[in-house]
Amino acid sequence: MSALVTGGTGFVGLNVIETLLNRGEHVVVLDRRPLPEEFLKTIGAKQSLICLESGDVCHQDVVDGVFARHTISHVFLGAAITAGPARELADPHSVIEVNLLGNLNVLRACGQAKVRRVVFPSSLTVYGASLFDRIVCQEASTPPIPEGLYGITKYAGERMVLRMASLLNIEAVTARIGAVFGPWETTTGVRDLVSPLAQIARACVLGKPVILPSVYPRREMIYSRDLAQALVLLMFAPQLSHDTYNLSCNTKWDETPEAWCHALAKRFPAFVWSHQQEGQAATIDYYDLRDRASLDARRIKEDLGFKAAYELPQVMDDYAEWLHARTNYFSE
Repeated sequence: MSALVTGGTGFVGLNVIETLLNRGEHVVVLDRRPLPEEFLKTIGAKQSLICLESGDVCHQDVVDGVFARHTISHVFLGAAITAGPARELADPHSVIEVNLLGNLNVLRACGQAKVRRVVFPSSLTVYGASLFDRIVCQEASTPPIPEGLYGITKYAGERMVLRMASLLNIEAVTARIGAVFGPWETTTGVRDLVSPLAQIARACVLGKPVILPSVYPRREMIYSRDLAQALVLLMFAPQLSHDTYNLSCNTKWDETPEAWCHALAKRFPAFVWSHQQEGQAATIDYYDLRDRASLDARRIKEDLGFKAAYELPQVMDDYAEWLHARTNYFSE
């Protein structure tokens, strides 16, 4: 039996694969890109537990071929285009094709194979406008009002996955993920809005100075290692009480970019950073300076006992140690 991870060479996909390998699971990865060399070095002998299938989820014959060659019991639907405004305008068709139709192709194959459970990684962006008119977003009571095409396709994807799973008589669960940061994040060609922390990490290892915008707005965040643990919990839990879960760690992330810069400065003596002064342009993009609501993550804590293992300030030390050992990752 194997777990299938589509979009496995992306940021979240790599963290999920690493967590699955640490459990001793056999993993089939379906993606158009190869696994990064730094990732292969990190997992070492565990490479024997991975089979990489090169292909596109948008082609049903490719997806069906993967299922024909492997006995797949669990599926993580990680293939997605995280679109920013420029891509929304220039190429909306590809966003819809991958985020909806590609996942539909995989779901149809899941039904034929009678997989045990499908996990769909959704996003806090499904809440959209609701993020800005309240303090906390809850799965059952907060209305999803997605604004960007990414959030719109994620919400449509949630409903599609749950509906098709019901029709196909397979289990499915959706996970609304807070803003993610941590190991394995970088530009991939399908992730337009790279987190401020990954922007800072890239500048640090490339020897470029960092100028932060003056104020970091209130954000709901989760470390990628914690996120992967939560997603794998959802994948293998014997029973789930709900079909939708918020995934976040409910920590106050005030001055997170500053904490990250301090952690990097300890390990990279040449790293230089400062705050934006009058007449200066910031080198880091926060994308949206509005404060956002937090995600109520009590549901997964109460149902599955999930608790984030990494909290401030230890999370920054862990991430910095990871980066210090893998500075080549940003040159791949």
